[in-house]
Amino acid sequence: MTFSEEICLPYLRAAQNPDGGWGFRSGSQSRVEPTAWALLALDQVFPANAASEAIARGVRFLSDSQLPAGSWPAAAGQGQGAWVTSLACWAFLSANENRDALKRGLSWLVAERPGDSGAWWRLIRRLTAHKKVSMQNDAYWGWSWTSGTASWVEPTAYALLALSASPLDLLPPQAGSRQKLAEGMLFDRMCPGGGWNCGNPMVYGVPGEPQVSTTVWSLLALREHAERSEIQESLAWLEKNWGSIQSLASLALTQVALNAFDRGNSAFSTTLERLYEPDAISWNVPVAAWAALAASGKKFWLQPERAEFKN
Repeated sequence: MTFSEEICLPYLRAAQNPDGGWGFRSGSQSRVEPTAWALLALDQVFPANAASEAIARGVRFLSDSQLPAGSWPAAAGQGQGAWVTSLACWAFLSANENRDALKRGLSWLVAERPGDSGAWWRLIRRLTAHKKVSMQNDAYWGWSWTSGTASWVEPTAYALLALSASPLDLLPPQAGSRQKLAEGMLFDRMCPGGGWNCGNPMVYGVPGEPQVSTTVWSLLALREHAERSEIQESLAWLEKNWGSIQSLASLALTQVALNAFDRGNSAFSTTLERLYEPDAISWNVPVAAWAALAASGKKFWLQPERAEFKN
């Protein structure tokens, strides 16, 4: 049996809550983020008969958790939509489920604007330009973690992934312009020499340090621009830092990105087994899902081509 079949699948199935969702760890409260990751892994990696019931229950949890405006909250009981809307849409896309919920979620994403997109924010930026400590083009903006706050790299990458994978007939007319603007933001926020951090490539003239997770999601969101030098530099940064990775999450995410560009590391499986500790606090539902997706060697789950929605 493979690592995914022996470790990841049993863990994900056992961690599912009675309400159909997943928490970050077994027994914790169901939330949209870990539920979306679990659904992506179960749907894309394992045979249909091994996870069909778990997927159906997870999809129902996401459907029941959607807010009236079409978004999803970061945690149960919250009435405001958040960045996890992108992940919920991605999970629906993967499972080919609930076209109406998906369309409403995508419409909310396209309409959602971060605080730094507003005229007042831009005026303040201009008035304080002489005090600016970070080097970035404020004409670009993407998506925020929380509604009304500033754009950040990771939620922008998630939104781009959801929009680029969606059938055109489910997208509002403004989707294309939002995507181009957000792609411009990601390229603008890249650290010198490759890679991304949370959003500041230069601070006080000092180059920012790239981070694995933000680099991975940015690369995946910009995968259609693989020929650009920024993408090649960032892939080279990931490959250069492979040997120093000691985090199971970082290892899995790095392999996910490299697989997407046909550059997966052949040492992944042995390194994954070496770093795996079942009782470690770092082993949780998202990490198990990423490990399964990475170990599969697939890049189809990224849905690089728009296909007609089956339902």
